[in-house]
Amino acid sequence: MITREDCIKIGEVSKTHNLQGAVIVTTDCDLLERYADEPVFLLLEGAPVPFFIAEDGLTVRNHSSYIVKFDYVDSLMKAERLVGCEVLLEKVLLEEEDIESVEYDIYDLIELEVRDEVSGAVGCVTDVADYSGNVVLTISIFGKEILLPLSEMYVHGVDFERGVVDVHIPGELAELN
Repeated sequence: MITREDCIKIGEVSKTHNLQGAVIVTTDCDLLERYADEPVFLLLEGAPVPFFIAEDGLTVRNHSSYIVKFDYVDSLMKAERLVGCEVLLEKVLLEEEDIESVEYDIYDLIELEVRDEVSGAVGCVTDVADYSGNVVLTISIFGKEILLPLSEMYVHGVDFERGVVDVHIPGELAELN
């Protein structure tokens, strides 16, 4: 059985396209096109569900979206259920350069493990907020929540494969209530 951890997010179903069940998939990469013969997984109710793209069911809409017709999705009602779902590909299918080419969204940091290089403490990213371009991570660590700016000064590395964010939390910040 495929789990969310076995997959990599390549896009999202943003809206329906027609009455025959086609949808619009937004993406920052061409992996949907390159792996059109393989099943994609849509995250439905927290579980990846396989969908195959119908023959001639993939049309480039613009530089960041596709019109996609999935097998057995043949009505507007069925397509509406897919709107908002993440579009995933199985990691084992992808070549290493494909995985590295996928751009992550800052909100993908939520639920990643956090490791403080200063204290060795381990926590978790619980939220990401964007205040007019100033991104702040809410981290549950030291038995409380800490707001940490997303900058090279504090965030030293993000490993999406391992699900770990390496941070440097200054002592002064850790002591704030």
